[in-house]
Formats: sequence, C-alpha cells, structure tokens
Amino acid sequence: MIKFYENIEAECDRIQKCIDRFGWTSDHNLDWFSVCAYRETGIPVFVEFDDGSGLLTHKYPDEWSIWSDPLSDKGLAVDKIIEFSSFALGGQIEETWCIDVSDNIYPELKRRGLNTGDIYYSLSWPVLNMNDYSASLPSGHFKDMRNAKNKFYREHEVVILDADKVSKADLLRIVDAWKENMIKNKKENAQDIYDLKYRNIISNDFKGFSTSRVLVVDGQATGINAGYKTQHHPGRFAGVVGLHDYSVRDLGTILWLEDLDWIKKAGYKELDMQGSEDDGGLKLKLRFGAKIERKTDAFAIKPTS
Repeated sequence: MIKFYENIEAECDRIQKCIDRFGWTSDHNLDWFSVCAYRETGIPVFVEFDDGSGLLTHKYPDEWSIWSDPLSDKGLAVDKIIEFSSFALGGQIEETWCIDVSDNIYPELKRRGLNTGDIYYSLSWPVLNMNDYSASLPSGHFKDMRNAKNKFYREHEVVILDADKVSKADLLRIVDAWKENMIKNKKENAQDIYDLKYRNIISNDFKGFSTSRVLVVDGQATGINAGYKTQHHPGRFAGVVGLHDYSVRDLGTILWLEDLDWIKKAGYKELDMQGSEDDGGLKLKLRFGAKIERKTDAFAIKPTS
C-alpha cells in the first residue's frame, strides 16, 4: 500500500527518518525539496511504501514529478518508480516525470516496457576535492581568472553580506535579472528556466541552509551563493544556489571564486558542484579539477497505449 503525505511540516520527522535511512544524493534534503516545485501549482508530497522506503515528489494538476532518486535500496529504485507510476498515472494525470535520477534508471524502465519517450535532458555532477583548490589560483592554468579577479577587486568595491542583511526585494531582483538574461541569450527555453525554487528559498529565509551570502558590488546586490552540508557524505558541501544579475563583467567568475574561498575556509573537504549539461558550465567546473561522480537524466513516463 502506498501512502501520501502532503503536510510536509507535520510529517517532517517521518520524511527525515526515510532520508536518514536511504538518502544519498545532494538533493535528498528535506528543506530544499520542499521549495523546489517548478510551477506555482505544484505541492511537495512524500510518498511512502510499505517497507519504509519512499519518494520525494511534487504533485501538479496534470502530472507528478519525482525529485531525485527514490529513497530506497538502489537496486529497488526502478521497482519503486514502476509501482508509483502504475498508481499515479491515469485520469487527469498525464505524466510522471523523473527529475535528475541516476542514468541507469531510464534504460531499465524502457527495457521493462514503460512508455518513457525520449530523455529531456541529462546532467553530469562533478565533485571537487577542496585540497585541489588554492585561492591563489597558481600557475598559467588560472592566469586569466587571476587577472580577472585582480582587475575586478581593483576597479570595484566588493562586500560580502549574509543574505539576511539584504532585503528580499533586492534578492528577488537578482533572480529576475538572471532569468531575463537566460531568456535574452536563449540559453534555455523560458519554460525550462526553473527560477521558482530560488524565489521560494529566498521567501523561506534559506531555511535549512548552512550559508547564504550576497555579493555586493559598488553598493548593489549582484549575486547569491548558498548551500548546505550534505547529510550522507561527511565533509561535503552542496553548492545548490549560485546566480548573479550579469550587471558587471566577470561577475560570474568572481561569484564562483567567492564560493570556493568560503567553502575552503569553512573546512569542507569536498564540494558537490551540482549538475550541469555538457556546456561551458561543466567545463568551468572541471577546470578547477572536479571529477564527475554521477550522471542523471530527466524524462517523463506516460500511460502505455
């Protein structure tokens, strides 16, 4: 029997117990999951199976979305998705989306005859050993970054503030500008820019996060770095928020370096740099010496004809 719990706050102990037992990805975080619906109509729902395993999901009027891998033994992940989908699909529910699940799941679902369609996108998840990072950016490998950093701090007044020292209006303006730039430069289709989760975590005062910091340049809030320590990898930090308003040249580089410097000084041994498609973002992460730890897919399961 499958049970559904929509009151996340009331059931937080139940959900956290399941995460404690089965969680392993950086997205297996209750506070982050709770705010990560991608449409206003979505609500977080914890799905519990008879054996105590579960799914972190978001429910929408016409679809369900599974957030990260099932909270179960890894060998049973496909079984859990099939069991849930067979129950969820039908009526007004046209699709069950699997968002950022391990890349071995899609081919197995397809092999078992589920109507999965094509993979919508795939991500690589690099992890950086912080021993490999030096704030001095030594050698010719980082010469351009080192020059950009020196020039930036020479030409601008830069202050780092805790997010609670900056108005939410200013933080949301950063999200607005980030989204506008993504659309303007056609880096993503508008429907694929998932800005709601950033708005939600700002409104929720970064609940559950170990840190949330704002890069202030020449008196203007321009960028946000935020994340939390991962529960199942001691000494690892998940940098889940890193976005800026594109208002100043080399701002993205400076935001990355600020984050790396903070993580290093805080004593973390590793950084989960989060998922990236095979683009410039991934190349930058690998440039720091990160190694790809896992790969994930996003796809929809539809009713069989």
